[in-house]
Amino acid sequence: MKDFNMVRQLRVTAVGLIAVVGTVPGSSITVTGAPLISTGLKNLGNTCYMNAQLECAFHIPAVRQITLAGDPMPEIETENGDDEEEKKNEDVKDPILIKKNDIARRDPNQALVAMQELIHEMTIASERNLPSVIPKTFCMRLGIPTMEQQDSQEFWKLLLPAMKVESLSDLYKGSFKDYIRALDGSGREKVREELFLDISLDIASSSSLLESMEKSFGEPELLSEAEGNGWRPEKGADKVDAHKGCALIAKGLPSILQCHLKRFNYDWQTETMSKLNSRFAFPEVLDLSKLCGVEGEEAKQTIYDLQSVVIHVGEYRSGHYYSYVRPDVNSDIWYRFNDDDVEEVSFQEVISDAYGGGGGRANGRLQSQGKKGPFRFVRRIFGGRGPVFGWGGRTANAYVVQYVRRSDIPTLYES
Repeated sequence: MKDFNMVRQLRVTAVGLIAVVGTVPGSSITVTGAPLISTGLKNLGNTCYMNAQLECAFHIPAVRQITLAGDPMPEIETENGDDEEEKKNEDVKDPILIKKNDIARRDPNQALVAMQELIHEMTIASERNLPSVIPKTFCMRLGIPTMEQQDSQEFWKLLLPAMKVESLSDLYKGSFKDYIRALDGSGREKVREELFLDISLDIASSSSLLESMEKSFGEPELLSEAEGNGWRPEKGADKVDAHKGCALIAKGLPSILQCHLKRFNYDWQTETMSKLNSRFAFPEVLDLSKLCGVEGEEAKQTIYDLQSVVIHVGEYRSGHYYSYVRPDVNSDIWYRFNDDDVEEVSFQEVISDAYGGGGGRANGRLQSQGKKGPFRFVRRIFGGRGPVFGWGGRTANAYVVQYVRRSDIPTLYES
């Protein structure tokens, strides 16, 4: 195990004073700026779900900058009559009326204020190599019950729009097309644009991220008139065979792409929820050009680099979250942020822990459990050692994977 503080001092001592220049692996994109490396966030009881997502966001400079630049006190929208009344009040110059109007206008957005305060504290802690930040004020402002476990993906999807910073939401916001197309050659179709902040992917019937995306966005469902589920293009028209599906479009892809892996599954026969711990792989470089049907210059908008991974260890309704983050997308240096425990790791350690299902190299605190005892030599002879798991053990696997668009890296990581 590497000593985090020593490594961090060597890498980040001159944050804000010097710049480093690097090239994104596999591309010609050059990025400047020494990356900030968080010193971690304290777990206040059951706030690991929150900490894991916040570390992923903090290590993208554009997210920090846009958040800190946001206006937490937007003006209240009023109708025309209210505007005219306000003008009259301002003309009167009555200090009581002016103060009343000022209070009405200056109602701070607690979600944004909380995030700004937290980012500021984390930045200072990182620059000065201070102890981990205690997010107590953050939780108090948002009314977060610190002893209740929540869903990490849902937390970020609720917090992001609550901050009401459009330019920040735009980094994560994307769109795809939901369509139905007649197969009778008439050209009739119904297309609707669907917005998203993340993409939820089924893992029950897929073993990799690309395979799951191809099933979601590449394989349309056949609506067959002969089988009684044909499509009626308009009222009164005969039903026809049609394809129904979703399609990714290059121009609809976001700068930051979050993929939510649907690990929690509902069994309709037993009417119970359970967690799927099966193996599900994802690439370090995600190329969506084929799925979007583009090539050449347009294909550059579909290449993504893996930036972070949120891990869930445990079962449904219980467990623990932590994250792996690459603060500098120029390099292959990753960090595991397990609340206030921060450690540098290799990418091999990341995927061994994140893919799930065993089969990775032994890297963790739990991988040796069950390997001892009087029958260990028998197991060795017959190859009965069983699957090898990563740092978090048998039930640890990726729950959210986050990518940054390669062509947007200079903007996202400008400091």
